[in-house]
Amino acid sequence: MINGIFLDPRIWKIDYLTNPFWKPNLFGINIDVHLDAFNIPKIGIDPKYKFAIVTELWEIPMRKTLSYLRKKGIKIFLVPREISKTKAHQGIMFFEEKFNYNGEYFFTPDYIFAPGQQYSSVWDGKEIPKKIIGYPRYEVYLKPELLRTKAEARKRHGIDQNKKIIFFPSYPAIYIQTVNNKNIYTFLDKDLENTMYQLEQYAINNQKEVQVIVKLHPYSQKCYDKKTGSGKEVFGLLKKYYESPSSYLKVIGDSRLDSTISRDMIISTDFVVGSISMMMLEAALTNKPMFNIRLEQECKLNDMISYENNMITAYKPDDIIINLNNMILHPDKYKVDTSFVNHYLYKVDGKFCERLCNEIKLLI
Repeated sequence: MINGIFLDPRIWKIDYLTNPFWKPNLFGINIDVHLDAFNIPKIGIDPKYKFAIVTELWEIPMRKTLSYLRKKGIKIFLVPREISKTKAHQGIMFFEEKFNYNGEYFFTPDYIFAPGQQYSSVWDGKEIPKKIIGYPRYEVYLKPELLRTKAEARKRHGIDQNKKIIFFPSYPAIYIQTVNNKNIYTFLDKDLENTMYQLEQYAINNQKEVQVIVKLHPYSQKCYDKKTGSGKEVFGLLKKYYESPSSYLKVIGDSRLDSTISRDMIISTDFVVGSISMMMLEAALTNKPMFNIRLEQECKLNDMISYENNMITAYKPDDIIINLNNMILHPDKYKVDTSFVNHYLYKVDGKFCERLCNEIKLLI
């Protein structure tokens, strides 16, 4: 049995322990989660460990830990949670000044296990060995009997049991790019507020049959709770219906420590509309009728992730209500070919654990 440690307790809890296929012991690998990674250089590490799995390489305290582990002969494997890094993220990853430590901006791992081609490509040219193996987050959908029923999920979040549910996963209305080692902030506030307005009008006019459910992004929730951020995380109609939900439109909070909230939203809903959210991939995997929204501000950012080539897309605010009406009437026309998901997730087949373990055995 080869022993390793996992250095991110939050991701371990929400993405790995919730995966029914996560059983590395079946493949000759034992992985223990470490609850205090930043203090490893002080408290030491058991010599039985031969590798460490890390989800990020940028925070300076983590890099100190990884340097310590490497000196102990422990191999460092990056298994990132992000599946959609873009050119803007690439700037932050490799040139963000706050990550400058001893003249370097990130820790160089021994190997990268990427979730899909989209993320893998941002490491092109870095001369770090890598392989695409998928990611465990979505494999739970292969075991629907382990999930809440639609009625249970709706009851948990106070969603109407009798109406058609339209779900919108919201996003922080700010986009950060790093250009010439400086952060450039681009706001998407008009796009988000226009989307919320169209959803509100549709919900009001169809409230006997329809309820619109919006979920806060975990980062937005954090900013709201701690009163931090730019002020463009929870504002306008998003804030209004979060603080005062109605029978026709309700904004639901989120938690960085509870991945079941997102899954409950997918289970509860009949239709999905969205923009840059990764939850659009979950909606596609579960065969939900859906369409993409890409309004004026987002269209000006050419390096943002977009699903416009994979599904029907609304480019103007008025297009949102037109497509909502059409989707309700003709849901099958709004179901998408899920093959595009492979670009981000390689395969959602229940074999992520097996692939990861087999690769580790080749490297240790």
